[in-house]
Amino acid sequence: MEIVCISLSGNIIAGDSGIKVPFVKKLEKMLKKYRSRYKFIITVGGGYSLRLYIKSTRSAVANNSLLDQIGIAFTRINALILRDLLSDLDVYPNVVTSLEELKMAITTNDVAIMGGLIPGVSTDAVCALACETMNCKMLINVSNLAYVYDRPPSENGSKKLDTLTHDRLLEIAFKYDNRIAGSNFIFDMFASKIAKRANLRIKFVSDNINDLEAAIQGRPFNGSIVK
Repeated sequence: MEIVCISLSGNIIAGDSGIKVPFVKKLEKMLKKYRSRYKFIITVGGGYSLRLYIKSTRSAVANNSLLDQIGIAFTRINALILRDLLSDLDVYPNVVTSLEELKMAITTNDVAIMGGLIPGVSTDAVCALACETMNCKMLINVSNLAYVYDRPPSENGSKKLDTLTHDRLLEIAFKYDNRIAGSNFIFDMFASKIAKRANLRIKFVSDNINDLEAAIQGRPFNGSIVK
């Protein structure tokens, strides 16, 4: 059975008012339609709570590795909540914490959910590694931005990119990814390098479930494609 890897930004499932249950339930309903055709590996970021916590902690904790470990804990909390909310799917009962465990999880169940793995490695990079490990060729990145931009979208003159190469994504990541704990870049340098090495097709979508479904099906959607 074909495997689809989905990297969920933490902000997509957890905002300043808590877990976004309506979105998760829409996700569950959509994924159920494809459970006879696909297996899903889902990685989950830290989101709003993580960034708030890191911001308030950074002045007292100077060790970035420790801050990364705090971030991993938050991603795994979100993954645990997501696992529980996707109760109508055949989800592996634990949050996956290694690539070796992932191999077992996706063999025995239809859905495997992961947070962070090691300090300095984003959940986008974890998703790229999961794709490579399981020989999956499609990664869908779900975040607040449906498109990759040639520079931070808040800057004047920024342009969204409908399609781009792996080298162009790497160029943008090299310029703007700062690799600071709790930072939020659409697809970081390490993730971009793994994606290029594994020759992954990356599809970027927003939290619009219809676009996510179209991306899974290979239909046109609103968002960027890296190939």
